[in-house]
Amino acid sequence: MSDRGLEARQFGHRARLALSPALAVKADDQAHAARTMWNLLHVWWQMMPKEKRTLANADAAIRQARQDVDFLAVLPAQAAQAVLKTYFQAWKSCWAGRADAPNFKARFRSNLTVDVPQGRDLNIVRVHRRWGMAHLPKIGRVRFRWTKELPVGKQAGEENRITGARLVKDTLG
Repeated sequence: MSDRGLEARQFGHRARLALSPALAVKADDQAHAARTMWNLLHVWWQMMPKEKRTLANADAAIRQARQDVDFLAVLPAQAAQAVLKTYFQAWKSCWAGRADAPNFKARFRSNLTVDVPQGRDLNIVRVHRRWGMAHLPKIGRVRFRWTKELPVGKQAGEENRITGARLVKDTLG
């Protein structure tokens, strides 16, 4: 809460990534793995008895799935935890009456997204007047168009810092 009694709002910033074809394939693989993780988590949730549907059990199931299934291993552990957090929040919204129950995510109906919940791992640097670079887990260094001043380096403080990112593949790529 600020001194005026209003809650401080955080707004996102959208930047277009300049991905090479190899990095685009890695990002798409991560997004498909995140969608598959959601669907597997949904099956697990429906299969489990109510008393065993806990975050600890779901976390253990996710860790085991990332070890056993090869294509889920491309998803970073942070992103897998973000899928679990989002899925559990969807159930909380359902129980509160604000939304319908979570459903399966279809391959062609849903956007390809990957969450990077820990901003400290992004290591954002400004390379040029128009370009910046960020490190994305299991993808590597990617360039993005610098269109707005971002709190990086000395400009970042406790109230003004980057706390995470979400990669969304839109219709333009």
